[in-house]
Amino acid sequence: MYTMTFIRKIKRGKYIYLAEVENNWENGKVKQKHIRYVGKELDGERKLSGSIERAKIDKVSIYGPLLMIDSVAKELGLSELLGKNGEYLLSLAYGHCVDPNSVKKLTDWFERTDIHSLLEIPDVTYKKLLESLEGFDGEYGHFVQEKIFKRIQERLNLKEEGYFYDVTNAYFYGLKCSIAKKKKKPKSMNLPQIEIGLAVTKEYGIPIFHKVFEGNIHDSKTLQDILLMFKEHKIENATIVWDRGVTSEINIKEACDIGFNVICGLALNNNIKNTIEEIIFSPDFNSIKHRVRLKNAVFYVKKIQYKYGNLKGYLYICLNEKEKHDIKERRYDQLNSALKLLSNNKPIKDGLKKYIRGKYLNYKEIENAEKFDGVSAIFSTNNISPKEVVPAYFEKDRVEKAFRTLKGLLEMDKIRFWLKDKVKAHIFICYLSYLLLSIIDYKLRNTEFNSANALEIMESIYKVHITDPITRNTFSKTVTYTKKQEIILKAINKNLIKT
Repeated sequence: MYTMTFIRKIKRGKYIYLAEVENNWENGKVKQKHIRYVGKELDGERKLSGSIERAKIDKVSIYGPLLMIDSVAKELGLSELLGKNGEYLLSLAYGHCVDPNSVKKLTDWFERTDIHSLLEIPDVTYKKLLESLEGFDGEYGHFVQEKIFKRIQERLNLKEEGYFYDVTNAYFYGLKCSIAKKKKKPKSMNLPQIEIGLAVTKEYGIPIFHKVFEGNIHDSKTLQDILLMFKEHKIENATIVWDRGVTSEINIKEACDIGFNVICGLALNNNIKNTIEEIIFSPDFNSIKHRVRLKNAVFYVKKIQYKYGNLKGYLYICLNEKEKHDIKERRYDQLNSALKLLSNNKPIKDGLKKYIRGKYLNYKEIENAEKFDGVSAIFSTNNISPKEVVPAYFEKDRVEKAFRTLKGLLEMDKIRFWLKDKVKAHIFICYLSYLLLSIIDYKLRNTEFNSANALEIMESIYKVHITDPITRNTFSKTVTYTKKQEIILKAINKNLIKT
């Protein structure tokens, strides 16, 4: 005899009842046995019977932060775009958003969450998570990034005209990764590292794509590959903003040849200093007609025509007087401390030695350094006003914030594998995590919240799994939402407040 139980619908008048029944196969024939009624079907939804008062709590799981992140992922259709292992890849990204950790520790964390009800994954194992990372180290990963950003543009109706690009590093506390290289810099930590190039939208800081480079490549050398990726994303007739570390005549020319305008920082070398010294000391330089007010800073800016190598453009000489004052005071504090160390025959930092002769200050050298404190030089290929250039360049904290978040998600020293492909795949997951957080920031832009504090506020939303001891029906209930949680959920997706 073979037995199977299932839920059967039984119509009684205008109501449809749900009953658990048992099928028994005896001698090739089916005999059905009624076991118990378990509830009703109302408006197409199953309503199970049972009493919460007598229910037994089986499990309390993390739910609120995952609900918010999952809503964003589903709106963009990320699982489909990521391919056959999309749900597992998303589980890794969700985990990194809420509790960044190594893959092995994430499998334990999943057991404390309600991630199984949000994603269609029957079980999460360390082996399965590693298998899901396969293929995201090279061209397929770039192809997926292109599809994701196109979907973001469509669903969020993004019409960006400016993009930031910059490079950051991530250090390794091991020697086994083939792309981790030591960079020959006197101030470096002398540890193997990789370089990560990242492009984000100017207005909202939403990532477009990223690329991983060997650790010993110069920042300016990364741009050729990035320009190609911009072209593959069909992004054109826009302005790219980058920091002085990426600037070179070749990079600016190649960007212009593709059709981009460029706003970039220039290093204050001797040629630049000779060009701008007379300007920054002119009587009217820091007058109201040259003043540009940003959200958190004030600049005095003068624009002149300028030739960078063979490239014609415009140079914007910028002075931040508050920064100039702060740099001077920090230098004075450091020099006073250095003099005390020298009087006790103790060593001082190499960077301070040029300001001291013997055990006395070199005032001439200090005066030369102070000339350019708080001064920045910006080059633009397009003739635009200082009030447009200065915010575009100095408010590039979008990409800096992206790097802070990305590196916080990386936690490279906790990675248990060091193969090049696995490392790149792990960075892809961190990139995907940051993308989800940036979309949450975008959706919360008209509220007082951001992704960081929203995740904290949502932490108190748990899902409680309970069983009625009489009917043996299982239920899941969420705690009542607070006013702040309701505001957040409505901003993410107004339908979430009904779940």
